[in-house]
Amino acid sequence: MSSYYPVFLDLQGRRCVVIGGGDVAERKVLTLLDCGAGVTLVSPDVTPVLQRLADDNTLEFRRRAYQPGDLAGAWLAIAATDDTGVNKAVRQEAEERGIFVNVVDVSPLCSFIAPSIVRRGEITVAVSTGGVGPALARHIRRKLEGVLGPEYAGLARVVADARKALRAQGRRASPERWQECLNDSLLELVRQDRLDEARDHLLQNLLREGGRSRMAASARPGPTGDML
Repeated sequence: MSSYYPVFLDLQGRRCVVIGGGDVAERKVLTLLDCGAGVTLVSPDVTPVLQRLADDNTLEFRRRAYQPGDLAGAWLAIAATDDTGVNKAVRQEAEERGIFVNVVDVSPLCSFIAPSIVRRGEITVAVSTGGVGPALARHIRRKLEGVLGPEYAGLARVVADARKALRAQGRRASPERWQECLNDSLLELVRQDRLDEARDHLLQNLLREGGRSRMAASARPGPTGDML
């Protein structure tokens, strides 16, 4: 099998079409809406949750079976049906239109596969087995959920605030210094919901001179080119 290129897509305001109205389709629709996508749902029948979303005009609902042309103007498509013929037809139309397509649990028909994800605020961790073992991806996700507690959402806010404060002062810290400062004592402050104190603690440590602290007029990006 070919390797997949991991990527996070910006779906804000982009039209995404979901074919199917069952529980799987419901999960896909909710995830797309959480990402700000404009969702069109095509299915003769839908779950109560999807019906409420349609009634509230949260999504566009076409109460019928898939028809060729339903993907016109779409940026991404998901086929969440148990009908092999429909799934193949959706894949074919998506290929003809140059649209990203995922046929749930049928990797050979996908141009992208959806990972198992852990979300903690602005933090998203994605796990994929390249389509060969979705159950294993879910198993790993559950393990990560136990490691990455809800406090990591607060930690992300603290890091964002400290980074903004550094930039306002025209200063930067090296990637190594960031790693030194993102430690257990900082996480414990966040865990106790002392976010202001955590932010000040982090900023002071980042700005501390001497030792292994290196401010970045001379610091260079790490191997990825990223600089916190």
